Amino acid sequence: MSNSELSADDLEVLKQTALNNPNDVTAHLDLGAGLIGQMKGQEALEAYMKAVRLQPENAKAHFGLAKAFDALRRYDEMIDAFKEATFLAPDWAEASYNLGLALMVVGQYEDAGESLQQTVKIQPDHAEAHRVLSLVYGLTGEKDAAEFHKKEAARLNPELKA
Repeated sequence: MSNSELSADDLEVLKQTALNNPNDVTAHLDLGAGLIGQMKGQEALEAYMKAVRLQPENAKAHFGLAKAFDALRRYDEMIDAFKEATFLAPDWAEASYNLGLALMVVGQYEDAGESLQQTVKIQPDHAEAHRVLSLVYGLTGEKDAAEFHKKEAARLNPELKA
């Protein structure tokens, strides 16, 4: 079951688990994920902030914090949290991919390109990262690189052919 399919009862169980286990980072991470899935960004932010306070070196806590900031449209803080997640877990492709997406959305194309390059270095078969990288390169006028990554994305996932 995905977090967006959680029932009110399931979400209440997550809340009670976090409340009854205030020092359990996993409980707060699970609650944050459930709240994000239910589009409750402010409550998710609070859960992830508790997780970060409990375990500042936890990359997943910073990643979740970034997702909560995104839900609240607090993009500078979102980018900072994704940067922290990638710093703490430099080999985590999903963190560098999301950082690249975030940077692209705010128009920081060179930085986005660097983060997405890191993603495909970590996980060469990350088709979506290749696709977004092709868009970034297209926006920065690097046509050959854009074409290469577009083809690579389509090779890895034929649904991305366009």
